[in-house]
Amino acid sequence: MTKMKTVYDNLLPDVKTSLQASARKYSSAKRLKYTLMSKLMWSELTIDEVRDLLTYGDLDSWKLDNLSFMYGNKIVK
Repeated sequence: MTKMKTVYDNLLPDVKTSLQASARKYSSAKRLKYTLMSKLMWSELTIDEVRDLLTYGDLDSWKLDNLSFMYGNKIVK
């Protein structure tokens, strides 16, 4: 049986690398990592979780368009 991919599994490599580095430093980033591992779809994330992902994933919100926030474009595969 194939495992369903989580939001964490679908993160772009550079975002995932930044999140992993942050998770080693900050407990809140570690909690976010486990939250992303428990969600299967981008639409399940709360606004706070997306904000934290922008912070700990080292993403600049001003470089992202509205589709990135709504559907995870430029953040997940």
